[in-house]
Amino acid sequence: MDDSSYYEEIGKYSSPGKMEQKQMKAIEELITSEERYLTLLQLCATDIRNHLQSKQVPDLDLEGLFGNIDDVILVSSNLLKHLEDTATGNSDQLLLISNVFLTFKQELEDAYKGYCVNYDNILLLESIYKKNENILKEITESVKTVKSHTGAMTLTFYLVMPVQRILKYPLLLETIMKNTPQSDEGYEALEKATKAMQEVNININEYKGLKEVANKYIRAEHLSIMDSICRINPHSISKKASRLSQAIKHETGILPKTKDKDYDGMVKLFNIIEKDVSTLKKNAQHYLTNVEHFQQLNPCQDFSDLVDEHVAACYRGFIEKLYQQVIPEFKRRYKSIICEPLCVLASLFSGPQQLVRKHKDKMLDYEQIQEKIKQEGDASYDEKTAVKTYETLHSLLLTELPRFNRIVLQLQEQILQAIINIYRDLANNVLELINQYLHEFLPNHEYNSQQQTVETLEKSTVKLEEFSQIFESIMEQIIEQPLNQEKLNVLLKKYNSSKIYQVTSNISGSKDLDLTLQMGDFVAILQSTDTKGKANRWLVDSGGRRGFVPAGKLSPYQPEKEPGGNKDLLGSSLADIGDETNSRRRSCHLPETPLSLPPRTMRYQVIAAYHFAARGPHEANLQPGEAVTILEAHDKRGSTEWYLVEVNGQKGYVPSNYLTKVPVTGGRNSFAL
Repeated sequence: MDDSSYYEEIGKYSSPGKMEQKQMKAIEELITSEERYLTLLQLCATDIRNHLQSKQVPDLDLEGLFGNIDDVILVSSNLLKHLEDTATGNSDQLLLISNVFLTFKQELEDAYKGYCVNYDNILLLESIYKKNENILKEITESVKTVKSHTGAMTLTFYLVMPVQRILKYPLLLETIMKNTPQSDEGYEALEKATKAMQEVNININEYKGLKEVANKYIRAEHLSIMDSICRINPHSISKKASRLSQAIKHETGILPKTKDKDYDGMVKLFNIIEKDVSTLKKNAQHYLTNVEHFQQLNPCQDFSDLVDEHVAACYRGFIEKLYQQVIPEFKRRYKSIICEPLCVLASLFSGPQQLVRKHKDKMLDYEQIQEKIKQEGDASYDEKTAVKTYETLHSLLLTELPRFNRIVLQLQEQILQAIINIYRDLANNVLELINQYLHEFLPNHEYNSQQQTVETLEKSTVKLEEFSQIFESIMEQIIEQPLNQEKLNVLLKKYNSSKIYQVTSNISGSKDLDLTLQMGDFVAILQSTDTKGKANRWLVDSGGRRGFVPAGKLSPYQPEKEPGGNKDLLGSSLADIGDETNSRRRSCHLPETPLSLPPRTMRYQVIAAYHFAARGPHEANLQPGEAVTILEAHDKRGSTEWYLVEVNGQKGYVPSNYLTKVPVTGGRNSFAL
């Protein structure tokens, strides 16, 4: 007779009362150990962490050191409460205990998954802090504050407890199950609970493995140039060539792509969210810059020729509070509540973006290996490892990307709500300020505000008309884009005018052979079909580069019937323009005395017509209306699509069609309303 059959025979004749006692002790051990465990966790999270927090130790990352211990405490306290409720001593106690663990399975997995995955970082931080005398001293003193309750001397004793506890649940349940007859009504439920806790530990280990793979590829993004060069070897070159070959087969239709609708949908949503957050961040930063520019303006405070001194004093008081209190407070809140969170939110996308790119590379490897297995029936060890890596990465993205998208959308919604609240507060503050000064202003006037408004508007109208005459004399000509005219002249020298077309809306090239053009650009039609014979994409010459553009965004060029008219107007003297202005003034019943304008010489200033953000150190930033000095009217390859310019002391290349010329007079280089 072997040992197993021997113990089975002993078990048949063992006292049922003795087995029941062991069962009760195992249940008691489960509940009391959970209570003791929760007490120690609370000491760690409250006494030790709060003591360290009160010390405000520099370079001490409490959030990283303690992880999500609060989540673990919450689920443990709820679990303990339900376990204590099952201690009824009735026959259904085992069934109740099993149901508790089955109910808390997902909560336990979520809480302990986060803690166990982060535990390696906790150990790393702890080892770093042990080398820092000041931090180590503060940690030791904090641990001593609870030493009388536990006798523990190190923080590691507390931090390792959640990792150990999640492993004990299936063992404790197994102990109860071993001392429960199979005929008991709660045995089957107890068996399910034990398997559920074992699955929790398996899932945590698998998730930890997924995270390790993710961290490996995320870290690769931050390699230095030298490290990247050192990674180049025959194997890596061969791998990249193989991936390129596979990608070409996909694009040419030789091989079908591996499609996963769920994954593709999640990645598409991820890209949309990333673009939205990036745009919102950029707009928020531009708006903050505009607010700062507005704050730097020096508003006119001398209205002696329009209103009396009391009104002017009220206005100056209003302006002072607006510029020194309301706007600075609004700017501070906007920066801290909107801009800074958006910057942090935008930075979160770099890791998932790297994983999505790696997934694409690994998918190409996976497809090649699967093709080889179909042909040869087997694969090498490295190839099987590559397949496993792809499956791991795919599983990770399917699990984590939806959560990431959901969380980012929630944060984005909160930021948008915060923007609305900040604007509402600004409007309320300004209205409150206006009402305050309006209340001071009205009682001290003999006539009503309507009469004063009419008189002020009449005086302002005269000044506005005088300013309009001067401004119209300078800006008689509509701002044109001579740079497009230069390109048009180049194209007309090479092609017949019937081949010339004009872009009706902005075109953003999405493929390598597509062109990116701005509305108003001129092109010459080379071929009214693409390489596949489709007539919706035309091959054009933009005066520098050749490529494809959508046919629906082009219209035939129509030459001006009287091209000399504009030139005559541009070359006309300011005296002639002044005569035309005077005739306009007389028709508007302005004062009979004509406004004398000094003779001025017409010349042009190159300015930025559109906003342009530099994408590298070789390019320059542009803001609409900024004065630009052209250094070279071409790039290093001789193309006129890019100009070398200097703007605000910064030199770099900008798109030539982002520039325009405006007429100026005398020593004025710019003007603004």
